[in-house]
Amino acid sequence: MQSVKLNDIQMQQYLHDGYLLLEPSLDQEFHSTLLRKTNEVFEDEGNPGNNLLPRLPEVGKIFHDQVVSGALSSILGDDYFMEPHRHCHYNAPGSEGQKLHKDSSERRHRTRRVFAFYYPQDTTEDMGPTSIVPRSHYYNTLAGAMENSEEMLITVKAGTVIIANYDIWHRGTANTSDRLYLPPVWNYGC
Repeated sequence: MQSVKLNDIQMQQYLHDGYLLLEPSLDQEFHSTLLRKTNEVFEDEGNPGNNLLPRLPEVGKIFHDQVVSGALSSILGDDYFMEPHRHCHYNAPGSEGQKLHKDSSERRHRTRRVFAFYYPQDTTEDMGPTSIVPRSHYYNTLAGAMENSEEMLITVKAGTVIIANYDIWHRGTANTSDRLYLPPVWNYGC
């Protein structure tokens, strides 16, 4: 299947805001089945960590989806690769939130790395979703980033993928619900 590249407006939004919301072409049954299988792996074996993809190979379908692969190649170039760091961010009910942080201390002018957040379930504010600070990928300090933008909770429907600049300020928030929150996260580079 041919990748669907980002259009000019989507690319401008990514460059400006540091993230993009994508809706893969996979149906809702795929996402609910994958969520069920992911929950089973966690219940039976614990967090598979960076072995998530070998343990649940169907997750690869998300990143071979024409919309997701097109966005990744639009941002990183056609020779992008999946880095070995890919796992579920386990956020159990009653957990406390993280502090806003960046995973890199090196800011680059050209995007060389991105996060790909996949949401196999509808995500609400009380589940402790990931939050980002839009446009913060241009700032090395949180103070600078917060002067120009506000933190935004990522609440999305099942199946959504978010591609975010690796330098964006982000965090996992407190899970005040009674539901487990499992957003798998992948890192891509070029």
